[in-house]
Amino acid sequence: MNHSFVLSLDYRNIGVLFSLNTLNIFLNVVVSTLTVYIFGTTPKVEAFFAASLLGTAVSRFVNTGQLVEIVVSRYHRTKQEVSKQAAMSIIATLCNYMTGIALLLTLVFIASGTGIINLLVPGFQEDTKWSIWQIYCITGFLMPIQIATNLFQGLLNAENIYGKVEITNTVSLVLNVLILAIWGNPNSVASLVAGLVISVLAQFLTILYYLRQIGYQHSWLTRNPYFPLRDLARTLSATSTYMISVQIYIFLFNAALSLLPPGSFAIYRYAEIIYGKVASVFMLPISTVFFNEINRLLHQNNGQSIKAFVSKNLNFSFFIGFMIMLPFWAGGNYLLWTFWGGAKFNEHDVTAVYELLCIFFLSMIWSGPYMIFRKLAVTVGRPELLYYYWSVTHVVSAAIGYALIHTLGFRGVMIQVFVHNFLMSLVPILAVRLGKRTHFGFYEPKEIFKITLALLGGIGVIWGIKSYWAEMAAYTKLESFLVGAFLAILSSLVFVGGNLLLKVHDINLISSKILNRIK
Repeated sequence: MNHSFVLSLDYRNIGVLFSLNTLNIFLNVVVSTLTVYIFGTTPKVEAFFAASLLGTAVSRFVNTGQLVEIVVSRYHRTKQEVSKQAAMSIIATLCNYMTGIALLLTLVFIASGTGIINLLVPGFQEDTKWSIWQIYCITGFLMPIQIATNLFQGLLNAENIYGKVEITNTVSLVLNVLILAIWGNPNSVASLVAGLVISVLAQFLTILYYLRQIGYQHSWLTRNPYFPLRDLARTLSATSTYMISVQIYIFLFNAALSLLPPGSFAIYRYAEIIYGKVASVFMLPISTVFFNEINRLLHQNNGQSIKAFVSKNLNFSFFIGFMIMLPFWAGGNYLLWTFWGGAKFNEHDVTAVYELLCIFFLSMIWSGPYMIFRKLAVTVGRPELLYYYWSVTHVVSAAIGYALIHTLGFRGVMIQVFVHNFLMSLVPILAVRLGKRTHFGFYEPKEIFKITLALLGGIGVIWGIKSYWAEMAAYTKLESFLVGAFLAILSSLVFVGGNLLLKVHDINLISSKILNRIK
C-alpha cells in the first residue's frame, strides 16, 4: 500500500496516554508486589478479589462502556446539529439512569446476603463467603460513582481531552503504595479496601474538575428531547441482552475457578490485574484515539481514507502485542520471582502466574483487532445487532470455558483465556467485513511479514542462550532480577532493531520523530 495518502496516527495523544499509563503500570506492579508479600494466596485476599469481582459484575450489568460507544455517535451528531450543551445533556440523562440502576443492584446484592456469592464462588468456604459480603457492603457503593466516572470520561474523550484521569490514577496509586506499606496487615484486608475507596473517589473528583473546565452543567432530567426514551429503551434492550450474557460468563467462569485447588482464584486474579493494566497502557490509547478520529473521518465519507487508517492501527497493534509478549516470555519468570517469590508465593505459584500471563499477552494479537473493529463496527454498523451477536458468543464461550476448566483444571483456564479473546474478536471483524466492506481495512501483509520476521529473530536469540541460565529459584533475588532484565531487554532490542532494519513504516516514523526531537 502506498503510504503517501495514508493518514498518520495521532501519535501525540497516543503518546500522552502511553506515558501516563506506563508510569501507572509501574506503580501497579509495586502495589501488586506489596499485596503478594502481605497476603499471598490466602483466603482473605481471595475474598477481597471476589468482592471486587462482584462490584465488576454490577458495573458490567449496567454496561457503561458499551453504552458510551453507542451514545458518542449521537453526542457528536447533536453537538454539530444543535449545540454543545444539548449534546452534554444526553450524557447527563444516561448518567441519571445508569447510576440509579447501579445503586439499586448494589442494594439487592447486599440484601441477598451470601445468596449471589454462592453462585459466583461455590467452591469457597462459608467464612470466606461472609468475608466477601462484608467487604462488598463497603465497596459495592463505589460502583455508582465508578459508573458516573466512566460515562463522564467518555464525554471528555469525545471532546478530545485525554490523560486527565490517568494523572489522578498516578496519585491514587502512590497513596495505595503508602497505605499498604504502612497499614498492610495479613490478618485484615482493610488496607486494600481503603486503597480502592481512595482511588475511585480521586478519579471521580478529578473528572468533576475537568467537566467544569469544559462548561458541563449536570441536568437531573429523566426525559430528554435529544435522547428520547424510546431510543434509550432500544439501546438498553440491546445492551441488556449483552450484559446478561456477560454475567453468565462471569459467574460460570469464576464458579469453575473457585472449585480448583485453594490459591488458584488468587493466582488468576493477580495475572488478570497485571494483564489488564498492561493492556490499558498499550491498547486502550490506540482504541480511544481511534474511536474519536474515525468518527471525524466518517463525516468526510472517504472510504479509502478510513480503510487506510484502520490498516495502520491494526499494523501498530500487531507490533505492540508482540512488543509486550516477547520480553515477558524471555525474562518474565525471573522478574516475577524477584518481586513476588517468597514464603507466601512459592515457585509453583510464580510459574502459574508466568504461564498464564504469557497466554494473556499472546491473546493480545486478538485484543488489538477486537478493540479497533469494535469501535468501527459500533460507529458504522447497527450496534444493537452487534451486541446480540456478542451475547451468543459469551454464552458459547462460558460453556466451553466451564468444560475446559472442569476437565483440565488450571490448564483449562489458560486455554479458555485465548479461546475467549479469539471468539470475541471475530464478531466485530465479521460485522464490518460483511456489513460495511467499503470501510474494511485489514493488516498490510508486507508490514506484518516484517514484524513477524523481527519477532522470530528475537525468539531465536533468546532460545539460543536460555540454556545458559538456571531455574529462577536457584538465584538470589538480585541475580534473578539481573537475568530477567537482561533477557527482556535483549529480546526487545532484537525485536525493535529488526523492525527498524526491515523498515516497518510506523516504527521508522516514530524513530524519526524521536530523533528530530533530540536534535
